[in-house]
Amino acid sequence: MKRLNKKGFTLVELLSVIVILSVVVLIATNAVVPMMGSAKKQVFATEANEIIKHAWTLYGKNGSGTKCYSYQDILDGGTLVKNDENYNGSVLIENNDGKMTYKIWLSNGTHMIEGKEADVSPDDVTESSEDASTVCGAN
Repeated sequence: MKRLNKKGFTLVELLSVIVILSVVVLIATNAVVPMMGSAKKQVFATEANEIIKHAWTLYGKNGSGTKCYSYQDILDGGTLVKNDENYNGSVLIENNDGKMTYKIWLSNGTHMIEGKEADVSPDDVTESSEDASTVCGAN
């Protein structure tokens, strides 16, 4: 009598592996998605701080008193290279008796910073599809 070759996996074994892998992917996805959201907020906050630095540079070149710079003004100033993001907003720099302050309004279609005064952190970023059409606090 000839012996059958029993190499390979049964259908039940293959289905068991597929179910286990599906559970692992589900758990991993639930852990990674929130981290991606917080990373996007971190990047947006970092880029907002860079935009503020470039506004300060423009202010140092030709500003005095209170000055409002739109995102386009900062791009036109030549110190900031445009990226692929769809940014819109403005930076307000004020000189009150020698005390320099600023506020930033910025959006990119998915995130927004509205009138933030100090260093921008990810906690200052809100998820919003609104446009930062506010120009230095005025509509």
